[in-house]
Amino acid sequence: MMPHSEPDLPLPSGESLPAPVPSGPSAPPDTGFPLKSLLLAVGGVLMLVVVVFGGLLYYAFQPQRTTMTVVGLEWERTIQLEQRQPPAPGETDERWVAVRELTEADATPNPRWPELPPGADYRAGKRTERYLVRVRSSKSPKVYEHPVPAELFIRFRVGAPCEVIIRRGMVEAVTPPPASP
Repeated sequence: MMPHSEPDLPLPSGESLPAPVPSGPSAPPDTGFPLKSLLLAVGGVLMLVVVVFGGLLYYAFQPQRTTMTVVGLEWERTIQLEQRQPPAPGETDERWVAVRELTEADATPNPRWPELPPGADYRAGKRTERYLVRVRSSKSPKVYEHPVPAELFIRFRVGAPCEVIIRRGMVEAVTPPPASP
């Protein structure tokens, strides 16, 4: 059966309206759950979370250069003291035996080695050394401690600025100001 169409109706100005186009059966209203809209919204939120989290991770892993102040120095030098031992029965060579460690430590920029006891029966064995610089930012009371090599340690001074590289809240490097010519 064909739907009934109305003829063109005349308008007062002499024009006529076009006849309405016949339409098919109307679709029933959608009363179901809006799954597509929900999935799009959840996907958008997840994408936003991933982008924000990725940006935070990128920022957290980037090294940050900052100027801090040296608030402390510490060094420690150790020598293993060896003592001459007489040859054991049946041996002709004397032996050197580690008898103790001598340690010298201080909080000054002038490291020195411990003094050996006088006499030919003692000698220096294995040597170890450790140098630490403590720095603090003017914006925070937190003090960072970082080991440095001996050649840099002697260039640091308490109260002087230094360059610090921090990554993920940990000090990666501490460098003293450039040496004066």
